[in-house]
Amino acid sequence: MSNIKLLKIIPMRIAKVFFYVSLVIYIVLCSSLAIAKVPIPSLKLDIDLKKDQILKASISASKNSNGDVSNPKQFTLRWTLYRNEGLVVLVRYDNYPYQFILYKQYMTNVWKLNLLDTQGAYREISQPYLSIKFVGIDYPFNDENTIAHLRISGYGNIEFSQE
Repeated sequence: MSNIKLLKIIPMRIAKVFFYVSLVIYIVLCSSLAIAKVPIPSLKLDIDLKKDQILKASISASKNSNGDVSNPKQFTLRWTLYRNEGLVVLVRYDNYPYQFILYKQYMTNVWKLNLLDTQGAYREISQPYLSIKFVGIDYPFNDENTIAHLRISGYGNIEFSQE
């Protein structure tokens, strides 16, 4: 009789231990996610551009708020083509050209530009950067009236002055 009682009690104790261990792991994971640092944009700019319309700006950036701000660098942005749900975007920053395609789908709708190290050789969390997100498009099949909606977000210590 005692063996039967033990067989009933042991699985219940294992289940309780498993429950409490799972609960502790869940609490630790949730608290670490709550403490995790999420980058907050210091600049948000929604722009609407027609085909081949140019956005010009000058950008100054520094690694931290106490550091020296870099000399203003020229920034231009325009889009040239919308085909197969992809927007071809041309950017020129510090006289260096970039060309990329943005789509509406997640993970392919944002492009990032490191402002201090444009080649990306020294990537750090504290590096200021811009992100250009493709939000949507109006009249996609009429090149004269097509308007692309983009969102420019800046992270870090950035001074953005539109010309």
